[in-house]
Amino acid sequence: MKKTLAVLLTLALSFSALAGCGGKNESTADTKKDGEKTVVTFWCHENKPWIAAYEETIERFETEHPEYDVQLSYYPFDVYNQKIQTSLTSNKGEVDIIAVWGGIAPNFIETDALAEVPDYIVEELESDYLEPTLGVFQKEGKYYGVPMEFNLEYGGLIVNKKLFDEADLSYPTTWEELREISKKVAKRNGEVMDMIGFDMIDSDALICNYLSMILQQGGQYLQEDNSINFATPEGVKAMEEVLSMVKDGETNLDSLTSGEYAFNKTYQDKGFMASVGSWGIGEGTGTYNLTYGEDFEYIPTPLFGDEVGFASETGWGIMVPENSEHKDAAWEFIEFFSRPENLVKHNIACNQLPPRKSMLTSEEYKEAMPNITFLLDIMEKGQWMGPYNTSAMREIFNEMFIELCQEENPDIEAALKAASEQITAECQLGYSTK
Repeated sequence: MKKTLAVLLTLALSFSALAGCGGKNESTADTKKDGEKTVVTFWCHENKPWIAAYEETIERFETEHPEYDVQLSYYPFDVYNQKIQTSLTSNKGEVDIIAVWGGIAPNFIETDALAEVPDYIVEELESDYLEPTLGVFQKEGKYYGVPMEFNLEYGGLIVNKKLFDEADLSYPTTWEELREISKKVAKRNGEVMDMIGFDMIDSDALICNYLSMILQQGGQYLQEDNSINFATPEGVKAMEEVLSMVKDGETNLDSLTSGEYAFNKTYQDKGFMASVGSWGIGEGTGTYNLTYGEDFEYIPTPLFGDEVGFASETGWGIMVPENSEHKDAAWEFIEFFSRPENLVKHNIACNQLPPRKSMLTSEEYKEAMPNITFLLDIMEKGQWMGPYNTSAMREIFNEMFIELCQEENPDIEAALKAASEQITAECQLGYSTK
Protein backbone atom coordinates (compact mmCIF):
# COMPACT_ATOMS: atom_id res chain seq x y z
CA MET A 1 0.00 0.00 0.00
CA LYS A 2 1.42 1.48 1.39
CA LYS A 3 2.29 2.60 4.74
CA THR A 4 3.00 6.24 4.21
CA LEU A 5 -0.45 6.57 2.71
CA ALA A 6 -1.83 5.91 6.17
CA VAL A 7 0.06 8.71 7.78
CA LEU A 8 -1.27 11.25 5.31
CA LEU A 9 -4.79 10.73 6.59
CA THR A 10 -6.39 13.37 8.72
CA LEU A 11 -8.45 12.30 11.67
CA ALA A 12 -10.43 15.52 11.35
CA LEU A 13 -12.71 14.14 8.63
CA SER A 14 -16.35 14.72 9.45
CA PHE A 15 -18.52 11.79 10.38
CA SER A 16 -20.94 12.76 7.64
CA ALA A 17 -18.28 11.79 5.11
CA LEU A 18 -18.65 8.20 6.24
CA ALA A 19 -22.19 7.78 5.00
CA GLY A 20 -22.39 5.12 2.34
CA CYS A 21 -18.70 4.22 2.58
CA GLY A 22 -19.01 0.80 4.17
CA GLY A 23 -18.41 -2.44 2.38
CA LYS A 24 -20.58 -5.51 2.55
CA ASN A 25 -22.39 -6.42 5.76
CA GLU A 26 -22.46 -2.83 7.05
CA SER A 27 -26.21 -3.06 7.39
CA THR A 28 -25.76 -5.86 9.92
CA ALA A 29 -23.09 -4.09 11.96
CA ASP A 30 -25.42 -3.46 14.90
CA THR A 31 -26.92 -6.95 14.91
CA LYS A 32 -25.58 -9.09 17.75
CA LYS A 33 -27.58 -12.29 17.45
CA ASP A 34 -28.49 -14.37 14.43
CA GLY A 35 -30.48 -17.35 15.64
CA GLU A 36 -28.25 -19.28 18.00
CA LYS A 37 -25.06 -17.75 16.65
CA THR A 38 -23.16 -14.87 18.21
CA VAL A 39 -22.46 -12.23 15.59
CA VAL A 40 -18.90 -10.82 15.78
CA THR A 41 -18.26 -7.73 13.66
CA PHE A 42 -14.86 -7.19 12.04
CA TRP A 43 -13.82 -3.97 10.28
CA CYS A 44 -10.96 -3.55 7.81
CA HIS A 45 -9.92 -1.17 5.04
CA GLU A 46 -10.79 -1.82 1.41
CA ASN A 47 -8.07 -3.94 -0.19
CA LYS A 48 -9.17 -6.85 -2.39
CA PRO A 49 -6.40 -9.39 -1.60
CA TRP A 50 -6.61 -8.62 2.12
CA ILE A 51 -10.40 -8.89 2.19
CA ALA A 52 -10.23 -12.26 0.43
CA ALA A 53 -7.63 -13.45 2.97
CA TYR A 54 -9.74 -12.30 5.92
CA GLU A 55 -12.79 -14.06 4.50
CA GLU A 56 -10.88 -17.32 4.08
CA THR A 57 -9.73 -17.17 7.71
CA ILE A 58 -13.25 -16.37 8.85
CA GLU A 59 -14.57 -19.40 6.98
CA ARG A 60 -12.04 -21.68 8.69
CA PHE A 61 -12.81 -20.13 12.07
CA GLU A 62 -16.56 -20.59 11.68
CA THR A 63 -16.02 -24.22 10.69
CA GLU A 64 -14.14 -24.79 13.95
CA HIS A 65 -16.51 -22.54 15.93
CA PRO A 66 -20.03 -22.89 14.46
CA GLU A 67 -21.43 -20.89 17.38
CA TYR A 68 -20.01 -17.68 15.84
CA ASP A 69 -20.93 -15.64 12.79
CA VAL A 70 -18.04 -13.28 11.98
CA GLN A 71 -19.25 -10.51 9.69
CA LEU A 72 -16.64 -8.52 7.78
CA SER A 73 -17.17 -4.89 6.76
CA TYR A 74 -14.66 -2.88 4.77
CA TYR A 75 -14.31 0.82 4.05
CA PRO A 76 -12.31 3.08 1.76
CA PHE A 77 -9.01 3.86 3.39
CA ASP A 78 -9.48 7.62 3.34
CA VAL A 79 -12.36 7.38 5.81
CA TYR A 80 -11.59 4.15 7.64
CA ASN A 81 -9.57 5.56 10.53
CA GLN A 82 -12.11 8.28 11.24
CA LYS A 83 -14.86 5.67 11.34
CA ILE A 84 -12.86 3.71 13.93
CA GLN A 85 -12.28 6.88 15.97
CA THR A 86 -16.00 7.67 15.98
CA SER A 87 -16.93 4.13 16.95
CA LEU A 88 -14.45 4.04 19.84
CA THR A 89 -15.98 7.14 21.39
CA SER A 90 -19.58 5.94 21.08
CA ASN A 91 -21.60 3.84 23.51
CA LYS A 92 -22.96 1.54 20.83
CA GLY A 93 -20.20 -1.04 20.71
CA GLU A 94 -20.83 -1.39 16.99
CA VAL A 95 -17.61 -3.26 16.17
CA ASP A 96 -15.77 -6.10 17.91
CA ILE A 97 -12.53 -6.37 15.90
CA ILE A 98 -10.58 -3.70 13.99
CA ALA A 99 -7.53 -4.03 11.73
CA VAL A 100 -5.23 -1.04 12.31
CA TRP A 101 -1.99 0.20 10.73
CA GLY A 102 0.75 0.65 13.34
CA GLY A 103 1.40 4.24 12.31
CA ILE A 104 -2.18 5.17 13.23
CA ALA A 105 -2.56 2.86 16.25
CA PRO A 106 -1.17 5.35 18.82
CA ASN A 107 -4.10 7.69 18.10
CA PHE A 108 -6.41 4.97 19.41
CA ILE A 109 -4.21 3.48 22.13
CA GLU A 110 -3.65 6.76 23.96
CA THR A 111 -7.43 7.28 24.33
CA ASP A 112 -7.83 4.19 26.57
CA ALA A 113 -10.64 3.07 24.27
CA LEU A 114 -9.11 -0.35 23.48
CA ALA A 115 -9.33 -3.61 25.38
CA GLU A 116 -6.16 -5.13 26.83
CA VAL A 117 -4.87 -8.24 25.11
CA PRO A 118 -5.66 -11.21 27.39
CA ASP A 119 -2.83 -12.97 29.20
CA TYR A 120 -2.99 -16.18 27.17
CA ILE A 121 -2.27 -14.20 23.98
CA VAL A 122 0.32 -11.97 25.72
CA GLU A 123 2.32 -15.11 26.49
CA GLU A 124 2.52 -15.76 22.75
CA LEU A 125 3.43 -12.14 21.99
CA GLU A 126 6.31 -12.08 24.44
CA SER A 127 7.71 -15.49 23.53
CA ASP A 128 7.34 -15.64 19.76
CA TYR A 129 6.83 -12.21 18.16
CA LEU A 130 9.67 -10.13 16.74
CA GLU A 131 10.34 -6.95 18.71
CA PRO A 132 9.50 -4.33 16.04
CA THR A 133 6.05 -5.86 15.50
CA LEU A 134 5.02 -5.12 19.10
CA GLY A 135 6.36 -1.53 19.39
CA VAL A 136 3.42 0.87 19.41
CA PHE A 137 0.94 -1.79 20.58
CA GLN A 138 2.42 -1.58 24.10
CA LYS A 139 1.38 1.00 26.67
CA GLU A 140 2.82 1.06 30.19
CA GLY A 141 3.69 -2.63 29.99
CA LYS A 142 0.33 -3.76 28.64
CA TYR A 143 -0.65 -4.77 25.09
CA TYR A 144 -3.52 -3.38 23.05
CA GLY A 145 -2.97 -5.00 19.66
CA VAL A 146 -1.81 -8.26 18.09
CA PRO A 147 0.54 -7.98 15.07
CA MET A 148 -0.40 -9.58 11.78
CA GLU A 149 2.82 -8.74 9.89
CA PHE A 150 6.44 -7.60 10.11
CA ASN A 151 6.73 -4.24 8.38
CA LEU A 152 10.06 -3.94 6.56
CA GLU A 153 10.82 -1.08 4.19
CA TYR A 154 14.51 -1.97 4.00
CA GLY A 155 16.38 -5.00 2.72
CA GLY A 156 15.48 -5.45 -0.93
CA LEU A 157 15.94 -3.76 -4.30
CA ILE A 158 13.68 -3.86 -7.32
CA VAL A 159 16.04 -4.22 -10.28
CA ASN A 160 15.08 -3.73 -13.92
CA LYS A 161 16.31 -6.99 -15.40
CA LYS A 162 15.87 -5.83 -19.00
CA LEU A 163 18.08 -2.78 -18.46
CA PHE A 164 20.73 -4.82 -16.68
CA ASP A 165 20.73 -7.41 -19.48
CA GLU A 166 20.96 -4.75 -22.19
CA ALA A 167 23.89 -3.12 -20.38
CA ASP A 168 25.51 -6.54 -19.82
CA LEU A 169 25.78 -5.84 -16.10
CA SER A 170 25.58 -8.16 -13.11
CA TYR A 171 23.55 -7.26 -10.06
CA PRO A 172 25.55 -5.59 -7.28
CA THR A 173 26.49 -7.66 -4.25
CA THR A 174 28.47 -4.96 -2.39
CA TRP A 175 27.79 -1.31 -1.66
CA GLU A 176 30.78 -0.30 -3.75
CA GLU A 177 29.42 -2.22 -6.75
CA LEU A 178 26.01 -0.65 -6.28
CA ARG A 179 27.40 2.88 -6.37
CA GLU A 180 29.73 2.08 -9.27
CA ILE A 181 26.86 0.73 -11.40
CA SER A 182 24.61 3.59 -10.36
CA LYS A 183 27.10 6.22 -11.52
CA LYS A 184 27.82 4.36 -14.75
CA VAL A 185 24.23 4.02 -15.95
CA ALA A 186 22.69 7.28 -14.68
CA LYS A 187 21.97 9.90 -17.35
CA ARG A 188 21.04 13.50 -16.68
CA ASN A 189 19.81 16.03 -19.23
CA GLY A 190 20.09 19.36 -17.46
CA GLU A 191 17.72 19.20 -14.51
CA VAL A 192 15.95 16.16 -15.93
CA MET A 193 16.99 12.58 -15.18
CA ASP A 194 16.76 10.49 -18.34
CA MET A 195 17.93 7.40 -16.45
CA ILE A 196 18.26 6.83 -12.73
CA GLY A 197 20.94 4.54 -11.34
CA PHE A 198 20.11 3.59 -7.74
CA ASP A 199 17.18 5.34 -6.08
CA MET A 200 16.22 5.34 -2.41
CA ILE A 201 14.99 8.93 -2.28
CA ASP A 202 11.30 8.68 -1.42
CA SER A 203 9.34 9.17 1.78
CA ASP A 204 9.52 5.49 2.81
CA ALA A 205 12.92 4.37 1.59
CA LEU A 206 14.98 7.45 2.49
CA ILE A 207 14.78 7.38 6.27
CA CYS A 208 14.66 3.57 6.50
CA ASN A 209 17.84 3.18 4.45
CA TYR A 210 19.54 6.03 6.29
CA LEU A 211 18.87 4.44 9.68
CA SER A 212 20.14 1.08 8.41
CA MET A 213 23.36 2.75 7.24
CA ILE A 214 23.95 4.11 10.76
CA LEU A 215 23.28 0.74 12.38
CA GLN A 216 25.41 -1.18 9.89
CA GLN A 217 28.42 0.90 10.93
CA GLY A 218 27.85 -0.17 14.52
CA GLY A 219 26.28 3.19 15.39
CA GLN A 220 22.97 4.00 17.04
CA TYR A 221 20.56 6.92 16.63
CA LEU A 222 18.16 5.98 19.45
CA GLN A 223 19.61 6.96 22.81
CA GLU A 224 18.98 5.31 26.20
CA ASP A 225 16.46 8.00 27.14
CA ASN A 226 14.69 7.39 23.77
CA SER A 227 15.90 10.72 22.37
CA ILE A 228 17.08 10.84 18.77
CA ASN A 229 20.66 11.70 17.78
CA PHE A 230 21.56 11.56 14.10
CA ALA A 231 24.58 13.86 14.56
CA THR A 232 27.03 11.07 15.36
CA PRO A 233 30.09 10.17 13.25
CA GLU A 234 28.10 7.26 11.79
CA GLY A 235 25.09 9.48 11.15
CA VAL A 236 27.16 12.16 9.42
CA LYS A 237 28.96 9.59 7.26
CA ALA A 238 25.67 7.97 6.23
CA MET A 239 24.15 11.33 5.31
CA GLU A 240 27.22 12.30 3.28
CA GLU A 241 26.78 9.08 1.33
CA VAL A 242 23.08 9.62 0.67
CA LEU A 243 23.59 13.25 -0.35
CA SER A 244 26.28 12.20 -2.82
CA MET A 245 23.74 10.09 -4.70
CA VAL A 246 21.84 13.24 -5.57
CA LYS A 247 24.81 15.54 -6.02
CA ASP A 248 26.63 12.99 -8.24
CA GLY A 249 23.62 12.84 -10.54
CA GLU A 250 22.58 9.24 -9.86
CA THR A 251 19.06 10.26 -8.86
CA ASN A 252 17.08 13.35 -7.89
CA LEU A 253 14.39 14.56 -5.51
CA ASP A 254 11.43 14.00 -7.84
CA SER A 255 9.97 10.97 -6.04
CA LEU A 256 10.42 12.56 -2.62
CA THR A 257 8.83 15.89 -3.51
CA SER A 258 5.99 14.38 -5.54
CA GLY A 259 5.05 11.74 -2.97
CA GLU A 260 5.70 8.92 -5.44
CA TYR A 261 7.66 5.74 -4.82
CA ALA A 262 11.14 5.45 -6.30
CA PHE A 263 10.40 2.02 -7.74
CA ASN A 264 7.91 3.51 -10.21
CA LYS A 265 10.80 4.77 -12.35
CA THR A 266 12.39 1.31 -12.28
CA TYR A 267 9.17 -0.29 -13.48
CA GLN A 268 8.85 2.39 -16.17
CA ASP A 269 12.31 1.59 -17.61
CA LYS A 270 13.59 4.93 -16.31
CA GLY A 271 15.70 3.49 -13.51
CA PHE A 272 17.98 0.52 -12.90
CA MET A 273 17.46 -0.08 -9.15
CA ALA A 274 15.18 1.14 -6.37
CA SER A 275 14.80 0.33 -2.69
CA VAL A 276 11.39 -0.86 -1.47
CA GLY A 277 9.84 -3.39 0.87
CA SER A 278 8.83 -6.75 -0.56
CA TRP A 279 5.28 -5.47 -1.07
CA GLY A 280 6.62 -3.54 -4.08
CA ILE A 281 6.88 -6.79 -6.04
CA GLY A 282 3.10 -6.87 -6.27
CA GLU A 283 3.10 -3.38 -7.77
CA GLY A 284 5.28 -4.64 -10.60
CA THR A 285 3.17 -7.69 -11.40
CA GLY A 286 -0.17 -6.06 -10.64
CA THR A 287 -0.12 -2.34 -11.41
CA TYR A 288 2.45 -2.56 -14.21
CA ASN A 289 1.57 -6.05 -15.50
CA LEU A 290 5.25 -7.01 -15.62
CA THR A 291 6.66 -10.52 -15.39
CA TYR A 292 8.92 -11.38 -12.49
CA GLY A 293 12.14 -12.96 -13.72
CA GLU A 294 11.82 -11.41 -17.17
CA ASP A 295 11.14 -7.71 -16.62
CA PHE A 296 12.34 -7.30 -13.05
CA GLU A 297 13.67 -9.11 -9.99
CA TYR A 298 14.04 -8.50 -6.27
CA ILE A 299 17.51 -8.81 -4.75
CA PRO A 300 19.15 -8.16 -1.35
CA THR A 301 20.30 -4.63 -0.59
CA PRO A 302 24.12 -4.64 -0.25
CA LEU A 303 25.37 -3.67 3.20
CA PHE A 304 26.75 -0.18 3.74
CA GLY A 305 28.73 -1.33 6.77
CA ASP A 306 30.09 -4.53 8.22
CA GLU A 307 27.02 -5.97 9.90
CA VAL A 308 23.30 -6.36 9.22
CA GLY A 309 21.25 -3.69 10.93
CA PHE A 310 17.99 -1.90 10.22
CA ALA A 311 15.07 -0.25 11.97
CA SER A 312 11.45 -1.23 11.42
CA GLU A 313 8.13 0.38 12.21
CA THR A 314 5.26 -1.54 13.74
CA GLY A 315 2.98 -2.70 10.95
CA TRP A 316 -0.64 -3.86 10.75
CA GLY A 317 -2.30 -5.41 13.78
CA ILE A 318 -5.69 -6.42 15.14
CA MET A 319 -7.40 -4.72 18.10
CA VAL A 320 -10.57 -5.03 20.14
CA PRO A 321 -12.48 -1.91 21.27
CA GLU A 322 -13.21 -1.65 24.97
CA ASN A 323 -16.87 -0.99 24.14
CA SER A 324 -17.19 -4.25 22.18
CA GLU A 325 -20.11 -6.36 23.38
CA HIS A 326 -18.31 -9.58 22.51
CA LYS A 327 -14.73 -9.14 23.66
CA ASP A 328 -14.24 -12.81 24.61
CA ALA A 329 -15.43 -13.95 21.18
CA ALA A 330 -13.28 -11.30 19.48
CA TRP A 331 -10.14 -12.48 21.27
CA GLU A 332 -11.04 -16.07 20.47
CA PHE A 333 -11.08 -15.17 16.78
CA ILE A 334 -7.80 -13.23 17.06
CA GLU A 335 -6.12 -16.17 18.79
CA PHE A 336 -7.28 -18.41 15.93
CA PHE A 337 -6.18 -15.88 13.30
CA SER A 338 -2.72 -15.62 14.90
CA ARG A 339 -1.93 -19.32 15.00
CA PRO A 340 1.08 -19.90 12.74
CA GLU A 341 -0.82 -22.34 10.52
CA ASN A 342 -3.51 -19.70 9.89
CA LEU A 343 -1.40 -16.56 9.92
CA VAL A 344 1.00 -17.94 7.31
CA LYS A 345 -1.85 -18.22 4.82
CA HIS A 346 -2.87 -14.61 5.47
CA ASN A 347 0.72 -13.36 5.14
CA ILE A 348 1.18 -15.19 1.84
CA ALA A 349 -2.10 -13.92 0.41
CA CYS A 350 -1.26 -10.33 1.38
CA ASN A 351 2.44 -10.43 0.45
CA GLN A 352 3.37 -9.74 4.07
CA LEU A 353 6.37 -10.80 6.10
CA PRO A 354 5.48 -13.00 9.09
CA PRO A 355 5.62 -11.39 12.56
CA ARG A 356 6.41 -14.56 14.52
CA LYS A 357 9.88 -16.04 15.05
CA SER A 358 8.52 -19.56 14.67
CA MET A 359 7.29 -18.70 11.17
CA LEU A 360 10.70 -17.67 9.81
CA THR A 361 11.45 -21.31 8.98
CA SER A 362 8.00 -22.09 7.56
CA GLU A 363 8.36 -24.28 4.48
CA GLU A 364 4.86 -23.32 3.39
CA TYR A 365 5.85 -19.63 3.40
CA LYS A 366 9.21 -20.21 1.67
CA GLU A 367 7.62 -22.32 -1.05
CA ALA A 368 4.97 -19.68 -1.73
CA MET A 369 7.31 -16.65 -1.46
CA PRO A 370 10.65 -17.78 -2.90
CA ASN A 371 11.62 -14.30 -4.12
CA ILE A 372 11.83 -12.80 -0.64
CA THR A 373 13.11 -15.63 1.53
CA PHE A 374 16.43 -13.79 1.92
CA LEU A 375 14.56 -11.26 4.06
CA LEU A 376 13.65 -13.98 6.56
CA ASP A 377 17.36 -14.39 7.29
CA ILE A 378 17.78 -10.79 8.52
CA MET A 379 14.49 -10.09 10.29
CA GLU A 380 15.68 -11.07 13.76
CA LYS A 381 18.52 -8.56 13.46
CA GLY A 382 16.25 -5.55 13.17
CA GLN A 383 15.25 -3.12 15.91
CA TRP A 384 12.09 -1.14 16.47
CA MET A 385 12.34 2.34 14.98
CA GLY A 386 11.39 3.77 18.35
CA PRO A 387 8.49 5.30 20.34
CA TYR A 388 7.76 7.97 17.77
CA ASN A 389 5.03 9.17 15.47
CA THR A 390 6.96 8.02 12.42
CA SER A 391 4.88 10.03 9.95
CA ALA A 392 5.78 13.29 11.69
CA MET A 393 9.34 12.03 12.05
CA ARG A 394 9.52 11.47 8.29
CA GLU A 395 8.24 14.94 7.48
CA ILE A 396 10.96 16.62 9.54
CA PHE A 397 13.67 14.33 8.19
CA ASN A 398 12.60 14.76 4.58
CA GLU A 399 12.46 18.56 4.85
CA MET A 400 15.97 18.56 6.31
CA PHE A 401 17.24 16.36 3.47
CA ILE A 402 15.72 18.55 0.76
CA GLU A 403 17.33 21.62 2.29
CA LEU A 404 20.72 19.87 2.44
CA CYS A 405 20.45 18.96 -1.24
CA GLN A 406 19.72 22.56 -2.16
CA GLU A 407 22.72 23.99 -0.31
CA GLU A 408 26.07 24.17 -2.08
CA ASN A 409 28.17 23.54 1.03
CA PRO A 410 25.76 22.21 3.66
CA ASP A 411 26.64 21.87 7.33
CA ILE A 412 25.52 18.26 7.63
CA GLU A 413 26.26 17.81 11.33
CA ALA A 414 24.37 20.97 12.29
CA ALA A 415 21.38 19.96 10.18
CA LEU A 416 21.30 16.48 11.70
CA LYS A 417 21.54 17.92 15.19
CA ALA A 418 18.66 20.34 14.59
CA ALA A 419 16.46 17.62 13.06
CA SER A 420 17.25 15.26 15.96
CA GLU A 421 16.22 17.84 18.52
CA GLN A 422 13.02 18.71 16.66
CA ILE A 423 11.98 15.08 16.24
CA THR A 424 12.72 14.33 19.89
CA ALA A 425 10.68 17.34 21.03
CA GLU A 426 7.71 16.98 18.69
CA CYS A 427 7.28 13.36 17.63
CA GLN A 428 7.50 11.11 20.68
CA LEU A 429 4.44 9.03 21.52
CA GLY A 430 2.13 10.44 24.15
CA TYR A 431 2.47 7.31 26.30
CA SER A 432 5.18 5.02 27.62
CA THR A 433 5.50 1.67 25.87
CA LYS A 434 7.08 -0.03 28.88
